Amino acid sequence: MLAFVQSHPLYLLIVFGSALLVASAAYVVYQCYFSPLASFPGPFAAKVTSLWRPYMTSRGQWHRYLDELHRRHGSVVRIGPNQLSIGDPDAFRTIYRISGAFVKSSSYAVLQGSRPFDLAGERSEKIHAAQRRLVARPYSMESVVHLEPQVDRLLDDLLVKFDAFALSPNPIDLGNWFQLFAFDVIGAVSFSKPFGFVARGTDEGIFGRIERAFSSTSWLMHAPLVYKFHQKFILPYIGNFLAANDRNGYFFEFAKSEVQDRRDKGGNDKDIVGQLFQTARNKPELTDLSISFMMTSNVFAGSDTTAIGLRSIFLNLLQHPRVLAKLRAELEERKAAGQLSNPVTFHEAEACPYLQAVIYEALRVFSPVGTIPDRDVPKEGMTICGRFIPGGTVVGTSPWVIHHSPEIWGPDYEEFKPERWLGEDSSHLSKKNNRFFFTFGGGTRTCIGKNISWLEMDKLVSTLLMRYNFELVDEANITDVCR
Repeated sequence: MLAFVQSHPLYLLIVFGSALLVASAAYVVYQCYFSPLASFPGPFAAKVTSLWRPYMTSRGQWHRYLDELHRRHGSVVRIGPNQLSIGDPDAFRTIYRISGAFVKSSSYAVLQGSRPFDLAGERSEKIHAAQRRLVARPYSMESVVHLEPQVDRLLDDLLVKFDAFALSPNPIDLGNWFQLFAFDVIGAVSFSKPFGFVARGTDEGIFGRIERAFSSTSWLMHAPLVYKFHQKFILPYIGNFLAANDRNGYFFEFAKSEVQDRRDKGGNDKDIVGQLFQTARNKPELTDLSISFMMTSNVFAGSDTTAIGLRSIFLNLLQHPRVLAKLRAELEERKAAGQLSNPVTFHEAEACPYLQAVIYEALRVFSPVGTIPDRDVPKEGMTICGRFIPGGTVVGTSPWVIHHSPEIWGPDYEEFKPERWLGEDSSHLSKKNNRFFFTFGGGTRTCIGKNISWLEMDKLVSTLLMRYNFELVDEANITDVCR
């Protein structure tokens, strides 16, 4: 009779359920009270499950919510059983220092996929450094200025469009035109071949595809089991259901085709691919396939940061007439002195301190990047706010958190105030805040395309403000203008 009871399915189910309940309770107690991270505040769900972060990220307002968490809990917030969001200035500088001691976390494996050449996704500092050396020269400031005539031709095309708009009473979606321009610039500087978006006035659905891929990637990076299951059991047999795969699928094939077309046309150094072809003559490890992977990053991510940055610049200028008037006065003064061309050159724009301050401040108050570049704490551990963090813990900082820190920017951190970037006499930029400027990343992983983006913003902002007056229409949806 006893043997029968002990082997009865209901009895076994009760035993199993009880054991599972006890184990779960023990796990929760450990994470909340005994884990090395137990003393750090954060949402309860974040402490006990790694599913909380991808869920919150998938909702689309992760950057704002994370900023709110730091307002509520302080400079360090627990966002996973083994993950911390960092807003402490000293810890931030330690994590993203040039030494590269804090390597990218395993979440980047989702971004990289099976790509052997990927500056954004590569976790190994050694491999990343070798790959970056191969391709760095065309992205240097010297080379980017060499590509400026490509941008000038596109800017002329955009001005023709805007001249026509200026004669019409109808409003335009300025942000959309900024992205059309930025995407065409990527085609021009990469392949000497604009994609024709400005000329046609449409992106033909590309921007929506990029947005869906970014959104998908942002949460999948923190749900690797979902990604692996899809790639192994769904993709080969049923098809693709993850927009994130467009980065290494659709956009890779697009870039690969453009690289081959550029190869067929013969070599010159008037674009990035042409310069990489020249590098490959002495560096055979830089294959056309590697160049195609590199150009995939250009096409996939090259326009987004710039377009959002331009939206933020113009939106904040239009909402702050005092700043707009001051910037116009600087530009008019330099124009009268013969120090500005039409269109404005990159070097001329760089010499305008208030223009530079406006760009920095717009990218601070509304960073185009809202995710956290996760890093693994080295095996020896680190100390944050006087508390020891063991090796293997995932740490990182969102630009939205570090850019909105009152400890760094003062009690007026929410204000759009370009003057905070100027020296005491306002005639030059102050470098003291640059160490906390995180729009383009930091340390060894600073965005390689930063110079291209800055060139576009410099030229477009100064040239447009010298030529047109802008105003917000009454029904403008600010959330959509700068999302």
